[in-house]
Amino acid sequence: MKFHVLGYLERHHTALLEFWTKGTPCDATVEEHCDVVYSLCLGGELSRIEGSAPKQFVEILQRHGLPGWRGRGEASVLSVHNCAYAFGALNILREQFGDLYGAALNGRAMDFGQIIHKGRGLPRYPRWLAHHNWRVSHWIGGAPSILWSLAHSGTQYATELKELAPRVLANSDSYLDARTGLIKLYQVDAFQKLFRLLYGVRHDPDLGDVGGVAHILWVNHAADRKYLAGEALLRKASQLFRAHKPFMESVPYCLDFDVVQIVRTASQQLGGFASEDVRRAAEMMAAIEEFFAVSLDEGYRMHKLPGALATYHECALITGAPAADLAPVGIDIIKKAYWL
Repeated sequence: MKFHVLGYLERHHTALLEFWTKGTPCDATVEEHCDVVYSLCLGGELSRIEGSAPKQFVEILQRHGLPGWRGRGEASVLSVHNCAYAFGALNILREQFGDLYGAALNGRAMDFGQIIHKGRGLPRYPRWLAHHNWRVSHWIGGAPSILWSLAHSGTQYATELKELAPRVLANSDSYLDARTGLIKLYQVDAFQKLFRLLYGVRHDPDLGDVGGVAHILWVNHAADRKYLAGEALLRKASQLFRAHKPFMESVPYCLDFDVVQIVRTASQQLGGFASEDVRRAAEMMAAIEEFFAVSLDEGYRMHKLPGALATYHECALITGAPAADLAPVGIDIIKKAYWL
């Protein structure tokens, strides 16, 4: 596994890997940099990171606007999702390189009204996406993740946000269906049925629903907070986990993680793993190992790699089995980064 992951990065993303392992500058997006940090972490290779690379990464972040801070005329502003992802990378790097938030946020003026309704204490989201549970989840999960990361940082915002972040997270339950635990923001049932019909041409709409709510559940898991309608969520996630083989779609990526992570964490909240889920997790580990051995090529988008690796670790946490040559085994990436 580790051999194949490093080989893929060396062959197909040479400049990015050298940025992180040699400190050599390269032209890449913030998301691509985060992909490498997460992949090295989940591949047990964080020690390869060269000492100047995190500082250079912070300088790259400083050139971008961030949601939740007033703009300074930056040409590019990160999405809520990619801001949460970048903060996740900072969280991963903290253990080895210290807290980098002060440098990343230096000179910025906070304006959290951009990402939350301050009076209501709820994440903001584009209303026109209310029908699209997977897409809208990047806002309603990303905002609590950003707040949670900052609340656990060394910045001046930490004290204030230790109260605000849990409140926004708890209030976000109002975006969920109390019966199913899934996101329910739409108002017209007929329109939602039409959307699911069209969405189903290319994707399983149930996977979209479960993959969407996962973005909110991640922060709940980081906060050790019990899931709303946990039994229903587990039933749905386990059903999808067992039905889609070898992966949720054609290749392993973050959607697999969304489903498996709910199976793992909801099972732990409810008292233990079903034997069928343990067997399925072992199957998925073997399938990912085979995929990495034969199909990890230039056609595989790098942004899918952290999700596939995180899925492998989740499966290892379910089975209790050694995770090939990856060490440490069974990384709980959400507890470490608060986002994926």
